[in-house]
Amino acid sequence: MARERKSIADKAGEFELNLTPMIDAVFLLLIFFMTTTVFVKSTQLKIELPDAAHYDKLKSEKKLNLRISGEGTLEINGQLVAMGQLAGWLEREKVKTGSATLIITADGKAAHGHIIDAMEMAMMAGVEQIDIETEEPTN
Repeated sequence: MARERKSIADKAGEFELNLTPMIDAVFLLLIFFMTTTVFVKSTQLKIELPDAAHYDKLKSEKKLNLRISGEGTLEINGQLVAMGQLAGWLEREKVKTGSATLIITADGKAAHGHIIDAMEMAMMAGVEQIDIETEEPTN
């Protein structure tokens, strides 16, 4: 009997918990949350882009981004700006980012005059290249 008690005590000391299934479940949850997370750009303006027949996405890293709403409100790299102050803002942002490319993202309902005025201000600020962002048409 003493011998049986000793062997049971030895077995209890050797007990190990298998963590492999728990680690697998944690990794599956991690992968699930990583793939279902939605990353949203934080902007102050709601803009619906017009369609374009030849769609080409531009990398907007280290570039000047100008957003124009349907009402004519301007936003340069996340900052709301008045049309009269746009040239000064573009000069400062051009120095900050080191880029001479302006990407204009305008609402499809924005007045043509607002976009032309913004392009003229950009030319006065020394912007070398102006690109207009559009969306790929859905069929």
